[in-house]
Amino acid sequence: MFLRVITSSRSPGIGNGLTYETEEARITPGSAVQIPLRGGHVDGIVFDVQREREEHEFEVKKVTALLASEPLLTEAQLKTLTWMARYYLTTLRQSLSVWLPPPPWRTLLPQAQTVYRLRKTNPALRSVKQKLICDYLSGKDWVSEVELKRAADATPAVLRTLLKNGVIERDRKFTQDDSEPVMHQTMDHPKLSHAQEEAYKMIRNSTKPSLLFGITGSGKTEIYASLIADCIAEGKQALLLVPEILLTEHNTERFERLVGRGSLAILHSKLTQGKRRAEWRRIHSGGVALVIGSRSALFAPLRKLGLVIIDEEHEWTYKNEQTPRYHTRDAAEVLCREAGARLILGTATPSMETWVKAKGEYTLVSLQERYRTHGLPSVRVIDLGDANFGQHYPFTTPLLDAIGHRLLKKEQSVLFLNRRGIASAVLCLQCRRRVISPDTLLPFTVHQDAIGRPYLLDHTSGNRADVPKVCPSCGSTRLLTIGAGTQRIELTVKKLFPTARVLRADSDTLSSPEDMRRLLTAMQEGRADILLGTQSVVKGLDLPGVTLAAVLIADIGLSLPHFRAGERVFQILTQLTGRSGRAKPGEVIIQTFRPDAPEVALSAKHETEKYLEQEMKLRLYTGYPPFTKMIRLLYRDDRAEERTRKDYHALLTAIEHRTSDAKVNMAPSLFGGGREWHILIRGKDPASLLSALALHDVSVDIDPLECV
Repeated sequence: MFLRVITSSRSPGIGNGLTYETEEARITPGSAVQIPLRGGHVDGIVFDVQREREEHEFEVKKVTALLASEPLLTEAQLKTLTWMARYYLTTLRQSLSVWLPPPPWRTLLPQAQTVYRLRKTNPALRSVKQKLICDYLSGKDWVSEVELKRAADATPAVLRTLLKNGVIERDRKFTQDDSEPVMHQTMDHPKLSHAQEEAYKMIRNSTKPSLLFGITGSGKTEIYASLIADCIAEGKQALLLVPEILLTEHNTERFERLVGRGSLAILHSKLTQGKRRAEWRRIHSGGVALVIGSRSALFAPLRKLGLVIIDEEHEWTYKNEQTPRYHTRDAAEVLCREAGARLILGTATPSMETWVKAKGEYTLVSLQERYRTHGLPSVRVIDLGDANFGQHYPFTTPLLDAIGHRLLKKEQSVLFLNRRGIASAVLCLQCRRRVISPDTLLPFTVHQDAIGRPYLLDHTSGNRADVPKVCPSCGSTRLLTIGAGTQRIELTVKKLFPTARVLRADSDTLSSPEDMRRLLTAMQEGRADILLGTQSVVKGLDLPGVTLAAVLIADIGLSLPHFRAGERVFQILTQLTGRSGRAKPGEVIIQTFRPDAPEVALSAKHETEKYLEQEMKLRLYTGYPPFTKMIRLLYRDDRAEERTRKDYHALLTAIEHRTSDAKVNMAPSLFGGGREWHILIRGKDPASLLSALALHDVSVDIDPLECV
């Protein structure tokens, strides 16, 4: 047989595999093998098995050994891996890197070992050592070489002599894995409300991927648990993905009660290499019924995959920002199709890509009432354009009063800081419009030149302009440069409310799931009054004691020069409303310079579907995804600008010659410090233009989420 093998070697030029020959019938696609390469031996994974091959002039080397009794990857996983390499324009070796722990791969599964047994019952022996070996083998089946060396002082020379004389025989056997496979388990379903029961039945009866579009607090987790219980009862394995490592801890306890501690595995990038390999072996053996994890857990070695759930599917953390730059949602769709598994996407704020697919490709399952009859919180929008902050920016008097009221009632508050807003934009306080670039219809970003003079830059097209003295839309001189302004928020809160117990939830205070566990415990046990945080405080946390949730400056995200900026802000504001009023009546306060912006106005009214429909029409009109495809090319070095300009002009020439509908922009990236430039290509088939470029030392990002 002839095999295409992806080697563990990272040498350029062989990333898509090499051809080898074997007579080992047990080798199948996905098997781990040892192969000769450049005077040594390396591990490899078999991708293709062919009985015959076309004639070639070069010599084909033989596989040295089969390393494990079971394939490391299933047929469905191999097909998904191949799709990833093709779609995201990587080599098979690069795509393989997310599916397996780092080499040596031979340590992942039961390994082959050399074994011996007695062949002649009364052999003629010439030495004491030969007699010791034969006496030890007498009455036994196969005995490993390691055991013989330890028990009978067997040396290679003596074993070779006994083999040559036909006294003993040798073979290679695989060690056995002690893990018990998961059996069919019947477990109790959570009690569902009528609305949850109807949603559960719709998903069960669908043959397509399902979007579970449930408002915050509607009880999506109970539906997940019912579907997981069904999957395990059918003898299959389930996978639950969450958007951040920190949220794995939030989900662990409730699902341990469902499937049992021993049948649950947690996967995320904070695991040590040793722990990751141990969990990989445990999952592959079939001893795990449910895997919970962040983005990379999609590649867990579940050989009987029956269900994949992507919770908070709209989150940007599901996009990988290193090669291969896959999106979890798209890779999961391919994996489920190939494995015959069910795919569920759950969220209160669907991504535009998923919402468009829910019009036909997916089954749309709506859940628009809160679990256990708790109503949605009231929402108050405060216009910052009319506020008098004094020394307490960005806290308004109504917000300070609301926090003080909760402290008196011994209730909890959540304050959200959108720290993604580092750059500034120019906002007109008269008409409440931002100064936008005419090329891309995205907000300009304010920069300073070498002598401190401000100017405007479009980070998508590279267009540069002077800071206007009057608003281009209405002529008003009331222009304001808005930025984050959140660096001293914690100190301000502690100064204004000295007796309050304040917790922070950001990248400085939360570095592991254990940190999140401690924070959640403190909030749930009433040992904190105010939770001050960034993205982590709006992502699916169930905090019954919270009756006030507030966003300090909603406009920070709206001012990012990004066509997805409005979508992201709407998602954050809507998710924030879900943190308040889960056990008793709650309130949400949104502070903004633009109270009439659709992202603010519609999130305040809980009108998610209306916002999605409006945004869908806007994307279609402006020619942005999901109605076009987009590719981002990233250039990083001292010659980045020169290389970018060269490729930019090559793309313009290719578009002209091919009469393509694609649009191309180039600019320095927002946070690249001048050493990182990018090209954005969008159209029906932008990938077809890449053949015009060499793409050496260029990062190619298919379907990018970051575009600034």
